[in-house]
Amino acid sequence: MLWRRLLHTTPRWLQQQSASRLHEVAPAKIRNIGIIAHIDAGKTTTTERMLFYSGRTGRMGNVDEGDTVTDYLPSERARGITIQSAAISLPWNGHTINVIDTPGHADFTFEVVRSLRVLDGAVTILDAVAGVEAQTEKVWRQAHELGIPKVAYVNKMDRPGAGFSRTVKEIVTKLNTKAVVCSLPYFAPGDDRVFSGVVDVVHKKLLIWDTSDATGQSVEVIDLSEPSEDYPEAYEMCAASRESMVETLGEIDEAVIESFLETEDHMAVPTAVLQSALRSGCLATTVTPVVCGSSFRNIGVQPLMDAVTSYLPSPLDAPVPEITTTKATRGKSKRKASQSTAGAESVEVPAKVTPQGLVINGQPTLAVALAFKVMTHATKGVMTFFRVYSGKLQANSTVVNTRSGAKLHVKKLMVMHGDMPEEVKQLKAGNIGVVLGHDDDIVTGDTLVAVANKKQFTDTEANLRLLPIEIPPPLFNSGIEPATAGDQRYMHQCLTQLVREDPSLHVYEDADMGQTVVSGMGELHLEITRDRMVNDMKANVRFSDVVVSYKETFTAPSAEITVSDESGASVTVALDSFEGEAETSEFAEEEGAEIYGDNNIVILGENAMAPRLKDILDQRRWKHEASAEDLRDAVVRGCLTALQMGGPLYGMALHSVVVRVMEWDFPSDDPSASVGALSSVARQAVTRYSRSETASATILEPVMDTKVYVNADHMGEVSHDLSTRCHGVISEIVDADDSGVNGDNDTQWTRSYADSMYLPPDYTMSSSSSGATAKVGGDRKMIRAETPLREMVGYLSKLRSMTGGRGTFDMTYGGMRRASKPRADQIGASL
Repeated sequence: MLWRRLLHTTPRWLQQQSASRLHEVAPAKIRNIGIIAHIDAGKTTTTERMLFYSGRTGRMGNVDEGDTVTDYLPSERARGITIQSAAISLPWNGHTINVIDTPGHADFTFEVVRSLRVLDGAVTILDAVAGVEAQTEKVWRQAHELGIPKVAYVNKMDRPGAGFSRTVKEIVTKLNTKAVVCSLPYFAPGDDRVFSGVVDVVHKKLLIWDTSDATGQSVEVIDLSEPSEDYPEAYEMCAASRESMVETLGEIDEAVIESFLETEDHMAVPTAVLQSALRSGCLATTVTPVVCGSSFRNIGVQPLMDAVTSYLPSPLDAPVPEITTTKATRGKSKRKASQSTAGAESVEVPAKVTPQGLVINGQPTLAVALAFKVMTHATKGVMTFFRVYSGKLQANSTVVNTRSGAKLHVKKLMVMHGDMPEEVKQLKAGNIGVVLGHDDDIVTGDTLVAVANKKQFTDTEANLRLLPIEIPPPLFNSGIEPATAGDQRYMHQCLTQLVREDPSLHVYEDADMGQTVVSGMGELHLEITRDRMVNDMKANVRFSDVVVSYKETFTAPSAEITVSDESGASVTVALDSFEGEAETSEFAEEEGAEIYGDNNIVILGENAMAPRLKDILDQRRWKHEASAEDLRDAVVRGCLTALQMGGPLYGMALHSVVVRVMEWDFPSDDPSASVGALSSVARQAVTRYSRSETASATILEPVMDTKVYVNADHMGEVSHDLSTRCHGVISEIVDADDSGVNGDNDTQWTRSYADSMYLPPDYTMSSSSSGATAKVGGDRKMIRAETPLREMVGYLSKLRSMTGGRGTFDMTYGGMRRASKPRADQIGASL
């Protein structure tokens, strides 16, 4: 337990000195972790304590007082919630822990997703009173899909109604993982049940915090290796929990069984053997170490930090990320055009892990970094957060943005301390840092490459791509307009900054309404956007009411349509549509098919070029400066522009549409011919049908996969409301504990494991012969339904009204669905 020696023997000034060299530690000593949880589980409070105990701050920030380091936006401090993820670096036991504090509200899921992309491990914080909540399951599932190892921290053990054993059972049954309890809550003797410490099962210690010490640094350490007359209950809990731990870890590590058989005493199994097995199981995501505490009361945070360095992976332990490069081709692979360069095919690039870090393409000096976040600092300007995956990124060097191909001069590199940057000369593989400037040169998801002492890059290096970050579609719209004409320029400057920082926020001009429209992930998302513009940025603007984003699509294919102009540019197209995801449609399998933006497909094969153009190309009589590839791209741009111009019903953007280019022609023998003319005729060909009165079309509306959690006595009323008022289609109603993070009901093993593991008595659970399994307050049910998003606007307040404040729900975007004729008419009447 090195943290006790650190806190009692190391002066704070020396801790600060070690903090200044955080970026210089070896990759094996780096931990890139995220703090993920449901809203109000205590993420930011825990992060503030971690900062204090590591020596990075001289005082502990408080969410209620609005003085936290990681929640530094005025909107965050005013609301007491995290809106933007924040990156900080801190020292602990010779390690560097790079922590990203992520939002807990569902509207800011993209902030969590892009942070998970650059993390090696995660700490999942749970409220001991609420247990495993809806958003906890959501972020756990996201981390699980990326193979990210996790440590669970049961927080708020000091609160009335806190149930440690109940929460651990929910971790097992709801999150489908084998929880291994590493610390147990300790309550001071007496009727008041005052939470005052933890039983460290691994090290066989009882840690009792001195409540008179407001800093939480005075801790009494009591050995539990032998039965204790003063603390008999603590010893019995430790021994029983150790027995359960040895049995679980023995299934995944033979060394545990061998150590146990030497003495047949669970308490005699060496700590190092258990820690090694815990780390191996955690890295393989087969077990989840569980610790507990109360961050607000300053109890249990130091053991949590020990668990981070002991069990979560270093960059050397993490899986090799997906790394690709591009090579020129045409029409040989289907892909999302937003994620790859037009006319290029992705190929994998070899990579391996060495003691110095990741080596890509066999080049140890190749530095590769992924930009995962952009923010605007009050005094430093635009700051881009990135993680270095290989090599060494140096200040005052040249990097290439592989998305744009632009060469950028990096003057300064920083590491972050909340919103305060600290300048460094270089950042090695595994570190998270910041580069200043480059306003629009770097966006979320960009890959940056550099080679030491080299300014020229090979094609492979210049086209490397790391871990694509998909941006979810916006679901809610709100109009915005300046109060006066003079306010318009500043309004657009503010919007540019907000979109740069948050790519899940979309801004576009509605030509029909003559209005700027802001699109976001939810009501709170747009409300925060308004607050930041009006209150933080002092923009003189007005926002309209939030509305749901609809699309249009065709219900029947078109005939071939040809448009040409006097220059000789011509395009012939035929339009069709499909249901579901573009990647799974039959159209995506056709030669020359590419997927774009709003789930649309443009099919432009090699045979679509006019025969006479092929002859000119083959005979090398091509006189125009634009290449055939440039002309093909011009055709695609024209088609996509037309789709964004909207459909025949209400002018809403077209979705799930196929544009098949049958033939295109261009006067390539005329050097003065405009490429724009080809885009123009392509646009006109598509709009001739998409805006015609004869086009057969319907409305697409966003639907959500909705899970509502209620007590059994409210199930009937809530189900009826979902089916009638919300127009939802209920697919299943199951016990809440059977819902499972993997979306299935096969939880027999989780129930068996939860019943077999040792957990201390918990007054928030009812007892039975097989162990306590039910939560006080009634049987909980999970109702799963597919619901139109429009009917879910403001649903939380209605649900709370029906359930006396006990109901919760979670929504995940399920895609766009065609509305029935009555439903389409109803939607149309409200537009």
